[in-house]
Amino acid sequence: MDVKRNGIVDMCRPGSELPKDYRKIAADLVANQGWGYKHGGKHATLYPADKTKSPVIVPTTPGDHRALKNFIAAVRQRGGRC
Repeated sequence: MDVKRNGIVDMCRPGSELPKDYRKIAADLVANQGWGYKHGGKHATLYPADKTKSPVIVPTTPGDHRALKNFIAAVRQRGGRC
């Protein structure tokens, strides 16, 4: 179920707005590790289960070959397993 607040759509899980590799990781984080997910504007945001950690911005159009590795590193720094 999608809920729209202030132009941002809260979704239960990531959809086709993310590239496939990012979507697989984000879906696992949301479904199995207690992370939150929001999509609005140009980027999606993942919120760690540990609320003391900062959110991870998910690029919807990654720019270079290191983007996925940097995303995975950011998730791991915030306690996610990928």
